[in-house]
Amino acid sequence: MKDVFVVGDHIISPLGIGSQVNVEQITAGNTAIRRVDDQQLCAHPFFAALIDDSQWDGEIENTQRYTRLEKLFILSLQALIDQYRIPLDRRTLVLLSTTKGNVSLLHSPMGRTFPKERVHLAVMADEIQRYFGLENRIITISNACISGSLAISVARQLLQGNDYERALVVGGDEISKFIVSGFDAFQALADEPCRPFDRDRNGLNLGEAIAAMYLSKSPTDGAINVSGTSSYNDANHISGPSRTGEGLYQSIRAALIEAGEPTVDFISAHGTATPYNDEMEAIALQRCKLSDIPLHSLKGYYGHTLGASGLLETILGIHALKNNLLIPSIGFEHQGTTQRLNIIKKNTPQLLNTFLKTASGFGGCNIASVFKKI
Repeated sequence: MKDVFVVGDHIISPLGIGSQVNVEQITAGNTAIRRVDDQQLCAHPFFAALIDDSQWDGEIENTQRYTRLEKLFILSLQALIDQYRIPLDRRTLVLLSTTKGNVSLLHSPMGRTFPKERVHLAVMADEIQRYFGLENRIITISNACISGSLAISVARQLLQGNDYERALVVGGDEISKFIVSGFDAFQALADEPCRPFDRDRNGLNLGEAIAAMYLSKSPTDGAINVSGTSSYNDANHISGPSRTGEGLYQSIRAALIEAGEPTVDFISAHGTATPYNDEMEAIALQRCKLSDIPLHSLKGYYGHTLGASGLLETILGIHALKNNLLIPSIGFEHQGTTQRLNIIKKNTPQLLNTFLKTASGFGGCNIASVFKKI
């Protein structure tokens, strides 16, 4: 099978614009999670990480034609296109990852300025396609919270064929009343900054981010090989993860086998800080004999960014790999799962070559991906 490489990336988040800015922020221990008291989003205060629009608004042409989320997607894609001079021809593929897209239009006053069809994911993607004049239609990936990682995997598979030479993958979601009310109904929202894998964790925080990645069959200096990916659905429950971690276990084993059974230097876990998700991940990792591998969750910095999370956390994992630096989980103090994990507690310089990214989501979906230096 043909090798596929990550050669570029870009992040827009509450911690700043650009991947390097975000790396600097999290290595300094800064979190974007804040108390939010907004009656338009929720009847009671909650903790989340929201993008400040003043840092980017007005940066694209015909701004009134696009929704807030569409503009953020466009900005992140444009940054990669400009930096790497990516040709937008038939050999270039674009994939878009999101869980809810323009769902905020259903209850926002802005919804009256757009046709009702704009809430459909394919219609949103077509608007972005027209903005760039892409020859190929954008492929939309929406599979709960594994969407970002799955989009990387699908792009890799398509690049291993003969039709495409390069791919841009962009993912994101914005916090809306619809999303907040859904997680609130599950009683999944924490009343403090989240604490992944900690004994005293009591739920997740939501977050906003846009993350974009440039994949190519032609490596450049510093490129990272996507050396293995696998996704299994254990069909356990509409919202609850498997108690045995079966789907994630199968995903990890298959991804590692495809990657040639490398030594894993660290794990970027899904780590939502909900009781069942963290426990399931710990069990799956123990079954894979990976409990001793240094591990972090980045949810304590950004919250759960939904369709962006797999991409965002992969990009930051890639920068950790390049910088030979283990990035800590924040909010972790006491072991909170039945299976012990080796949680990273402080910035730790260490020679790194390979990391494993995991993600899981509603409906029993799971994915694991392996990334290596070349």
